[in-house]
Amino acid sequence: MDGASYRPRKMKLEELVATLVGEHALMGEGLARAREAASRNDYEAVRTELKKLDPVFRQHIADEESQILGLLIGKLGAKGAAEEIKVFQQLRPIYLLMKKAGELASMSATELEAKQAELKDLFDRHTGAEEGRVFPRARSLSAGPAAPA
Repeated sequence: MDGASYRPRKMKLEELVATLVGEHALMGEGLARAREAASRNDYEAVRTELKKLDPVFRQHIADEESQILGLLIGKLGAKGAAEEIKVFQQLRPIYLLMKKAGELASMSATELEAKQAELKDLFDRHTGAEEGRVFPRARSLSAGPAAPA
């Protein structure tokens, strides 16, 4: 992803996970506002909402990849963390879709609404996987001994 560089925040795992879950809610709300604006053909509001989410999403990715994914791969190896790696691989398509939906000039209202629906679906599946599987696994690994690879 382009632009400013984001460094992982220094937090203990429990605080980090709570922060990431809170950011999921914040980003979900912003995406919902963008989708609602798209349904009204309010392109400027869509662009504004997605622009507000950009730095939150970038920081979020920096933390998840370096700390959560780093912990999982460190404890389980790449093969043992294969499912979690797949979840984190969803981040780039989500980000690219957000950027595409923010570039409204060449989109029809129907196209924009379809992109917003696709973004919501991908985001919801991603955050559900993180909160339901990835974060609990990271928590269990941080509390116990290293698992065999």
